[in-house]
Amino acid sequence: LGGSPVAMSHEYRLKTRNCILAKDEVGKARPSCYDLPPSSHAYGKAVEAVNEGAKEVIGKWETHSPRQRAEDLQQDFRAINKMAARNGVTNGKQLADFRKGVDCKVTPRGPEGSLPKASVPSDFDKSFAYGRKAKPSTPIGTIVGGAYAAESEELLQEQYRIYCEQNDIEHGKHRIKLTKAATSRIAEARAMRRNVAAAQAREMSPRDQFKLGKYKKVSPRLQLKPLVKDGHYVQEECLQAGFTTPR
Repeated sequence: LGGSPVAMSHEYRLKTRNCILAKDEVGKARPSCYDLPPSSHAYGKAVEAVNEGAKEVIGKWETHSPRQRAEDLQQDFRAINKMAARNGVTNGKQLADFRKGVDCKVTPRGPEGSLPKASVPSDFDKSFAYGRKAKPSTPIGTIVGGAYAAESEELLQEQYRIYCEQNDIEHGKHRIKLTKAATSRIAEARAMRRNVAAAQAREMSPRDQFKLGKYKKVSPRLQLKPLVKDGHYVQEECLQAGFTTPR
């Protein structure tokens, strides 16, 4: 062994149990250095098959059964001690034996005083259901059968028929259905036209002359002074002209 080192063969390297010396082949995993089961072995815990599947879970409803509370199993030691005293129990050993044959649980205490019972709708109507009403189920049969599609096609055909009848009438009026935008534009144009006409009417109307406020309601009148002949008022001429002579 003192000579040149001997090269390790590839076959020996595959047989070794040393994980450092073990080499992997191209495209393959490194061979294990431990004693493992064959490749057909399945690791993990075997799950037992359950007879109850999704069909049984959906088709059968299991009601919840609440478990018994610890308060319900509590023994009433006061009542037990009173019973033991009435039966002549005098020491601890007799009391322990007496408790084994007695089952006296604590009675749950009710609310203090008499409380009025609140009436609820289910007291009068046994079929009354609480909660929010769910939306109606989707009619799957109507959707799959194409009832809605057929209804929309019939409605569209009826609209086309009415349109053709209106076009066939000579000198007939065809009503154009306007959109909301077109309707709003027409309304704005009409309002603008009315405003322009009102402004033009105000400009063409003659302006009233300036007059003090206290004279606006005073009507115009004219009264002439009668003529005087030889120092006397001419009464007859004034009366004929419609004037009154001063006295």
